[in-house]
Amino acid sequence: MKDPNVEALNKRTRTDVIITLVLSGVFAGNAVFQLLARHDFSKAFSSLFLFVISLLTGLIFTDIRKNGKPFAKSVIRKLRIIALTVCCSGYLMQFADCIADGIGKQGGEGAQFVFYLDDRNSVFLFLLGTIIGILSEIFVYGHYLQKDMDQIA
Repeated sequence: MKDPNVEALNKRTRTDVIITLVLSGVFAGNAVFQLLARHDFSKAFSSLFLFVISLLTGLIFTDIRKNGKPFAKSVIRKLRIIALTVCCSGYLMQFADCIADGIGKQGGEGAQFVFYLDDRNSVFLFLLGTIIGILSEIFVYGHYLQKDMDQIA
């Protein structure tokens, strides 16, 4: 007899898996389009980060469906990768913008490199990544409790 909680979890996550994997394909296609057709490195880089984040989110939902447990170590690892990706994405996109502007405007010679640590979007993404990292630590505690409950039962 199957656990009704696991079956309900599978039903809830089925649509989430489909949506996130379709979105990751859209973001990957947009990254290629922006890079090859428009030569817009900034938007391509942004779409690449969105691709990685949505792909990892889809893989998290896939792991939850497969294991039936949201506090699995594989889920925690992917959450931490998402947190690190989001934290770094704002500053790496700013870095890519500087390089693309320098190459596009001046052919790469004598290009000015301007980098702001207090850029509003970069700081927002860094804080969002930190919140996701804190959430992953809550999942570590949930994994410990789940493991403890499995030993009791």
